[in-house]
Amino acid sequence: MADQTQSAAKTKVAPVKLIYDVWLEEDLRTPSGTVLELPLERARELIDAGKAERADPLPGESR
Repeated sequence: MADQTQSAAKTKVAPVKLIYDVWLEEDLRTPSGTVLELPLERARELIDAGKAERADPLPGESR
C-alpha cells in the first residue's frame, strides 16, 4: 500500500480547464469548464486534441 502512495506522489500532474465535455471514465461525463489536475501525459493528450487548455496560474498569481 505504501508503494502505491509513493508512486502516486511521484506522478506529475498538470492543471487543465476543459473546453469540451470529456469522458475520463467510461460512463462518467466531465463537463466543459471544469478545472482539474490530471497526470501529465493525459493532460497533454487533451490539450493536443483541443479539448482542454492549461490552467496554471501566472507568476505572482495564486488560485
